[in-house]
Amino acid sequence: MSARREKAAFLALVVTGALLGFVAAARPWAVALVPDALAQRELVASGRQAAGVVPAVALVALAGAVAVLSTRRVGQAVAGTLLVLAGAAVAAGSLAVVRTPVSAVEQVVSAATGRTGVSGVAASVTPWPWVGVASGVLIALGGALAVVRARSWGGLSARYESAPEHPPKPPAAPAEGTDVDPGLTWDALSRGEDPTR
Repeated sequence: MSARREKAAFLALVVTGALLGFVAAARPWAVALVPDALAQRELVASGRQAAGVVPAVALVALAGAVAVLSTRRVGQAVAGTLLVLAGAAVAAGSLAVVRTPVSAVEQVVSAATGRTGVSGVAASVTPWPWVGVASGVLIALGGALAVVRARSWGGLSARYESAPEHPPKPPAAPAEGTDVDPGLTWDALSRGEDPTR
C-alpha cells in the first residue's frame, strides 16, 4: 500500500472513530428504574453523562490525527501512541457502562432524586455504549497504523523546510578583447554582484 493510501486509511479510521464517539455520546446509554412512593420512575443517562471520557477523548483524537500528519518521525510516533491510548480509554469507558449500568446512572439518579446511592435502582443499557466501544477500537487502530507506518509518510513540515542557500555564482568574466554588454553589467549590480570581478 502506498504512503498516500496509508495516510488516507489512518485519517478515515481516526476521524470515523471520533465522529462515532461524538454521535454516541449524545444518545441515551442507560435507562434507570428508580423506585418511587407510588411507582417506578424512569431516568435516562446519555453517553455524556454515563461516560464523559468518550466525547472528551474523541476531541483529543482529532487533534492527534492533525499532529500525526503535520509532524515527523518522533512526533508521529508519540502522537500515534497517544491515539492508541485514547482509543483504549474510550473503549474501556464504554465497556464499563455495559458491565455496571447502575454505577453509570448514579449521577443522574442523584441529581433527579436528591439522594445519594443507588440502592433499589435497576438499570439497563441501550446499544449506544457498543457504538462507543467501536469508536475506541477505530481510534486505537488508526493510532497503531501511525506508530507502525508513519515513518514512511513524511509530514507537512518537510514540505515547508527551506532548501539550503548557495551563494550566487559570479558572472563569467568576458574573454580578453571582447566587448562587455552594459545590460548584463546593470543586471549584475542589481543582484548585488561585483561586475568587475
